[in-house]
Amino acid sequence: MDEVASQGNCVIVGRGPPYHLRERPDAFHVFLYAPRAEKLRRIQRQGKSLREAEELVETVDRERIEFVKHYFGADWPTRSLYNLMINTLIGNEKVIEVVLNTMKTLEERSSS
Repeated sequence: MDEVASQGNCVIVGRGPPYHLRERPDAFHVFLYAPRAEKLRRIQRQGKSLREAEELVETVDRERIEFVKHYFGADWPTRSLYNLMINTLIGNEKVIEVVLNTMKTLEERSSS
C-alpha cells in the first residue's frame, strides 16, 4: 500500500489502508456505512430471504471487527483515522459529490 500511495493519486479499498497509511498527510480516508435496515434491504433485493440477509450482515460485520482487532489491535471502525464518514443512504451520486467536495475544501485550506 505504501508503494502504491507513493506513486501518486490512487484509490485503495478495504479496512487496512487507514491503519497502514495513517501517518501519510496526503492520504484521505473515507468510511462508508449504511444502517442495518438498509443493508438488509439491499441484500434482499439481490434475492436473499430476510433470515439470510440478517445472517450475512451479522457475519460480515463480525468478521470486519475480528479482522481489524487481529491485524491492527484496534476497534472497528477507528473513527479518528477517517477524514470523512458517510451514510450511503444519501445515494451513490451524493456520496461521490460529498467526497470530492470535502477533498477540494481540505486541499484549498491547506494551500492558503
